[in-house]
Amino acid sequence: MKFTDLDKDGYKNIAVFTRNDNQNGGLPVYIRKEHPHDLSPLHCHEMLQINYVSWGKLIHRINRSQYKLVKGDIFVIPPYVPHQLIAVPGADFEIVELEVATEFILGSNARQFSDKGGSASFFDFYYIEPFLVSECNVKPRLNLSGERQQKVEELLLEIYTEYTQRKDGFLLAIKADILKLLVLVGRYFRESVSQQSDVKEVYDRHRDAIHKAIDYIDHHYTEQISIEEISRVALLSQSYFSYLFKLITNRTFVEYLNSKRVEHAMDLLKNTNKLVADICYDSGFQNVNHFNRTFKNTVGLSPTEYRRASRSKS
Repeated sequence: MKFTDLDKDGYKNIAVFTRNDNQNGGLPVYIRKEHPHDLSPLHCHEMLQINYVSWGKLIHRINRSQYKLVKGDIFVIPPYVPHQLIAVPGADFEIVELEVATEFILGSNARQFSDKGGSASFFDFYYIEPFLVSECNVKPRLNLSGERQQKVEELLLEIYTEYTQRKDGFLLAIKADILKLLVLVGRYFRESVSQQSDVKEVYDRHRDAIHKAIDYIDHHYTEQISIEEISRVALLSQSYFSYLFKLITNRTFVEYLNSKRVEHAMDLLKNTNKLVADICYDSGFQNVNHFNRTFKNTVGLSPTEYRRASRSKS
């Protein structure tokens, strides 16, 4: 298991549960009902989690904060974020734990869910809700009651039934139910945030954080910028920034940065007579061999071959 997206030394020694640990045949989804005797110490998962408290009360530890959970609370835990469920002495509970691989429900391009086509609330709950919990250090953003609670519980029951019975097409049925679940709770989440002015400021900052980071990269890619610097621009920890950036852009920070530098180099190769070595440094690269290798992997041609081909067409 790789921990390259985590920037805290303390993360490296905790247990990481993979889909194979669920003993479900490596399926991209897993659901179970958890009780006090099932609890694990501080740990994280390679898959995203959606948890719902069916009844009772307990404590959730995440991002160095602890807060109480009660019936109707629903929350998201991103992959590789350490957390722990803690029993309250003398109290019982049941929590529905749904784990899902992001590619199973989002495909290869998560960015499509942040567009203006009606799925913004889905995106907000899925990616932003955990950040609000960590920064505001208060109760979960979303507690369901009444008709909302009933709808979510019905969907979770359908997912649980499909998962346990595993009839023909059960994965497709589960995927459809998970997407519907996220759309519904996303809408509820958006409404909840709009009613809490103290939370909305944090919410807006995280919504804009990655766009600020992208804008900063677009204006400074020829300079020596690091992921630590960009994380500070986004006002996020490095691990959270890495996670969000990859999901929103479908590329890592380094991949996006190098793409901007290669685009700049292509323009210089086509429109100037500068030496390849000079173009390497003017584009933000610090090593000619690395520049040549990155350029060819991106474009399919070496810088010299690209210059020759682009000029032969003009």
